[in-house]
Amino acid sequence: MEIEELKRLLEIDAKSVLSRKVEPFGTEYDIVKHELAKIRTLNISERTFEVPGLTRNLELVCQVLAEFKEKEKRNIMPLQYAKSDDIVVMQLRPEHIAENFTYERDITLAGGKYVGTFNIIPPTSGKLTIPTKQVFIVTDIIELSPTAPLTAVQVVDVDGVPQYPIEATLITKATDMQVFEFPHPVIADATLDIDGKVESKTAGATVTTYAFPVGVWIGYGKDVPALARPGA
Repeated sequence: MEIEELKRLLEIDAKSVLSRKVEPFGTEYDIVKHELAKIRTLNISERTFEVPGLTRNLELVCQVLAEFKEKEKRNIMPLQYAKSDDIVVMQLRPEHIAENFTYERDITLAGGKYVGTFNIIPPTSGKLTIPTKQVFIVTDIIELSPTAPLTAVQVVDVDGVPQYPIEATLITKATDMQVFEFPHPVIADATLDIDGKVESKTAGATVTTYAFPVGVWIGYGKDVPALARPGA
């Protein structure tokens, strides 16, 4: 996203744009806030915590959605009650990225090396092509692994614009979890490429990481992906 686009988004009065009443849920703004409250709160290993990047940028997510609504001229509905032509907002899931895709990855370091890189989004080399009339917003990357091989996260490309090394900041490091927060939300509606760096004390080792993006998907009810089927 260019800085001019960010400035335009920040000027949007999301509460006013999303003021349509949807009984019995309140306004569209209320629907979005309720959904974001669920997305930003995670329960991991008997711990409950709020994802820092998403929590810090809730209003910006609402502004992105408000712009999407104004452009598409469609209504926003809770996912459970949405029709195919209603706009919905939901947690970014693996199925949005690739069919039967899992965030758990085994990365083999090149012979003689202690570090290596791998693709977080997409799971293969190159860029993820985002279908039309969909928006990806990524605010944080969380890794769940006792060995914590992930040491850095970098945005490579957003909407066809190569990025300088935009590195996420390690905000939380526990025995079984790390949280990396991007300095600003990564907002894309065309292409996206995010990579990770892993390290090992053993050269040429194979390390396992479970690194997943936390963020929001905006699109139409008809484009909500089905859950992946094991072995499909």
